[in-house]
Amino acid sequence: MLGLLANVLASDVLNAWNDAGEAEVDRAEEAANKAISLEQKTPLAHYALGFVHRLRGNHDASLRAFRKAIEHDPNLAKAYAQAANELVFIGKPSEAIPLVEQAIRLSPQDPSMGPFLWVKGRAHFTLGDYPSAIEALEESVRVRPNLWFSHAWLVAAYALTDRDAEARNARAVFEKTHFSKRFDLEGITRYYQEEQYQNPTLQAAMAELLKGLRKAGLK
Repeated sequence: MLGLLANVLASDVLNAWNDAGEAEVDRAEEAANKAISLEQKTPLAHYALGFVHRLRGNHDASLRAFRKAIEHDPNLAKAYAQAANELVFIGKPSEAIPLVEQAIRLSPQDPSMGPFLWVKGRAHFTLGDYPSAIEALEESVRVRPNLWFSHAWLVAAYALTDRDAEARNARAVFEKTHFSKRFDLEGITRYYQEEQYQNPTLQAAMAELLKGLRKAGLK
């Protein structure tokens, strides 16, 4: 239960839900560490610690935590996806793609398939392979339309490949969502100034993301 609690708290912060912030990160860390102290082989607790480390900008520790979760549960698909996400953070997006594809193979009906596909799309985006990014991000939006980041990265990918009509249409869909007022251009810019994104790989990708969003006409 402590591992599950830690995951809920960390997920709220990462997804910008329920006005969660640093206090929830601290609570998630406390719950995860307590769970591990009671039973070392607690995959969900290590998984939650991966998010805690990410939120604090420690991506090497985050990757180790997700790999520890996989070690204790080789079928935990979401741990593969988040380990892949960390590989993007530390500048190894090409290594991330097969890992997230493994997550998709392990759990093809996973409730987190939308985020899995977004991780894959952002990895391709970071490599400058916008057509492959679009393919993954379109599917991410289709299966989980309530994720603002899938919409945003898809809009930008369309714009950066000069698929202007599709970029405008995707922007219009995004602007009709309930979260679009919070994640307008200013909100997205502010979000990606958080500590977890202060590394060269993500800063370069963020610059391209914002460039694409501006080109698509997001205000």
